[in-house]
Amino acid sequence: MKKIFIIITLLITLSPIKAEMLDVDYNFIDTAFDGIKPVTDKEFNDTINRLTPQPIEDGFMGKVKAFLFGRKYGVEPQAKGQDKEIDYGGELKAIQDIKNGVYYIKLIASVIGSDGNIIPLGNYKIQEKIVNNEPMLLFSQGNKEYGMLKLKKFNDTLKHENDLTYSRVDIISDEVVRIVYSTISDTKCAYAKVYLQN
Repeated sequence: MKKIFIIITLLITLSPIKAEMLDVDYNFIDTAFDGIKPVTDKEFNDTINRLTPQPIEDGFMGKVKAFLFGRKYGVEPQAKGQDKEIDYGGELKAIQDIKNGVYYIKLIASVIGSDGNIIPLGNYKIQEKIVNNEPMLLFSQGNKEYGMLKLKKFNDTLKHENDLTYSRVDIISDEVVRIVYSTISDTKCAYAKVYLQN
């Protein structure tokens, strides 16, 4: 009975507030942008110039202005005629690597190489190398070589028609992974046994 009384009291008390909440002018949608004055180009440029930090003057007074006025004087002067050069070295090297048959993969588990060495999990640069007239897949990081796997011809049913070159790691079972290495000319794969640590 107390709960019903409290609910009825609240409804009676809140009814005037509800009426005020419902008294909304829905014409604001049509008049929302009335009275807004367009900005001229001069006003826009003046605002940008005012908010853009000025170059620091050479000498003691320039440092004092930068200290006292903060953001207004906070830009190091740039030598005229010198544009900042964009370094495309990384992108060009990646394109050159693809042309030379060098790819990058991530091994999700440590594997045992053909020579018995353990290739730990991680990111590797892989490339084909001929050893004793056999194609091998070389795993390296920087200048350090970690191991090799024997490559075999492979008919890749997962190849997309737009893929010219690619590499990937397929999980065959809990103990075997397949590294697929595809160049423009052909697709090869290497099977590796996963190194299970005890």
